[in-house]
Amino acid sequence: MADPVELASRLTERDRDLLQLLAEHRVLTSDQVAALLPYPSLNRAQRRLLSLWRWHVLDRFRHPRGDGALTGWRYTLGVAGHGVLAAMRGQTPPRPSTVREQVLRLATDPRLAHLLGINDVLAALTAHARRSDDAEVRLWHGERTAAADCGGLARPDALIVYREHGAQIVACYEHDTGTESLTRVIQKLDGYAELARAGGPLPARKTQQRHGFWVLFGLPSLSREANLRDRLSAADPTGPGIAAGDVGWHIATTHADALRDPAGPVWLPLHSRQRQLLADLARTRDPA
Repeated sequence: MADPVELASRLTERDRDLLQLLAEHRVLTSDQVAALLPYPSLNRAQRRLLSLWRWHVLDRFRHPRGDGALTGWRYTLGVAGHGVLAAMRGQTPPRPSTVREQVLRLATDPRLAHLLGINDVLAALTAHARRSDDAEVRLWHGERTAAADCGGLARPDALIVYREHGAQIVACYEHDTGTESLTRVIQKLDGYAELARAGGPLPARKTQQRHGFWVLFGLPSLSREANLRDRLSAADPTGPGIAAGDVGWHIATTHADALRDPAGPVWLPLHSRQRQLLADLARTRDPA
């Protein structure tokens, strides 16, 4: 392993940004890295990731698919990467054995596909914002940070602040892979009702005072989306009018095929029949 000081001198600003991304989002594919940073091409991203892996800045793993072929590499922080990141933050790095245990747990985590699916949405939204003259992913916090943003009252898969064409939306994102019952999915909304009574997530409170916040569900299929919407409409979880100090909250859904363009007209508010652009949800005060 390279001398830490020498290694730090090899790292570009983009490399350091990657360390920060992996600290927040835990694991990324090469396609996701190429979209998020960005790189001029996937090939350039893959070559740089290979160098960072050889220097132990990153660790990586992959798995066999059902057809016998291997998945692409999934990248996470390596021993040296943790060391550099700790130095950047003025912290003590974890021991190498601890890092290896973390990588093994991640590689065998049954929720890995769920985590990669969340990061696919992040990468797609970031790529859209980069192509647009007036769009910005102002904040995207992963599960751990999002739970803190919500004071532990709700545990979204991500917390998003997104701006486009002068409209800004605050949203808690729930990425559903179909492994939980719809009853369990709906039970999560009790936490969002508590969060609304507490004033909403911590970031962008002024935006929420005007527009409230959204709970966005990404479902694995159109049929599961329809089934969830039927259950939600019957329960009307956003409830009656809000009391003083509360913020409004609303629900919109979409499905996996549409999530390839999460900024697009793919979000269907709970009591609407018209899908909307992500940013346009900010202008929807009463989805009922």
